[in-house]
Amino acid sequence: MNISFNQLRVLQAVAKHKSYTKAAKELNMTQPAISIQIKNLQDQFEVPLIETLGKKIHITEFGFELVETAERIFSEMDLIEQKMLELKGLLAGKIRISAVSTGKYIIPYLVSDFMKINPHVEISLEVSNRYKVLAHLEENTTDLALVSLSPEDLDLQSISLAENRLFLVTSPQNAEEYQKYIDNKEFSKIPFILREKGSGTRLLMEKFFKKKGIDPTSKMELATNEAVKQAVMAGLGASILSEFSMTQEVKDGRISLLNFSGMPITADWKLIWMEQKKHSPAVKAFIRWLEENKEQVIKNHFSQF
Repeated sequence: MNISFNQLRVLQAVAKHKSYTKAAKELNMTQPAISIQIKNLQDQFEVPLIETLGKKIHITEFGFELVETAERIFSEMDLIEQKMLELKGLLAGKIRISAVSTGKYIIPYLVSDFMKINPHVEISLEVSNRYKVLAHLEENTTDLALVSLSPEDLDLQSISLAENRLFLVTSPQNAEEYQKYIDNKEFSKIPFILREKGSGTRLLMEKFFKKKGIDPTSKMELATNEAVKQAVMAGLGASILSEFSMTQEVKDGRISLLNFSGMPITADWKLIWMEQKKHSPAVKAFIRWLEENKEQVIKNHFSQF
């Protein structure tokens, strides 16, 4: 039997995407090259690894067993590589981080300097909505999660990174009109742009308005912070945004802050992980580095309004 690592990686990608085209894109290969690798691998077994029914690809039970074996092999290879580097006094390994969509404005700066001094550490970053980020945490498919609103139903450890201040904002052309509505408590006249239900920003926004006895009139609901920001700048309404997501836009005069009693809303950016999670040396080193350097990173890259 002559199985190559490349064949196993191709099988993993095909099993993940259920598509030769998407597997080829992930591995930076052509679709015919993917097909050849799968054929060469299949020729070594008498039972099928993949079945094509109509236009859909299905991984057989034996195929999944081989994928799981491949995952164990690559995991052991990573450990061997990590140990070799450790013997040389170098830190190595992979750190998996999931971040809520607003976190994409802060997380690159938190990992950048760490990676410069630890070039053999690989960081996998996924930006998604809050539901998916927390699901990854529970499913153990991520090591760390960056959130601004921690869940209360999970046993977690955490490190606070920075204060997250959220402001009521609109476009400059709407600012004077909306400010009059706020001063006159005519909130129903303001079209509010909301994040999707379940997002941390949406939960904080709803809690704030409920406390104020306000039922915001929603004209638009969007799935990402970036989409909300663009809608605000286009003059479609008002919304609540994190200062980290709009620092430059406020400086450039493309977004205006509205005066509202109780603003800004404050929360903490936190890196969280499951209480029982056993971290690799790379993850432990990253957490220690953040504890020592987080304030300087924030000071260097972000200025408050």
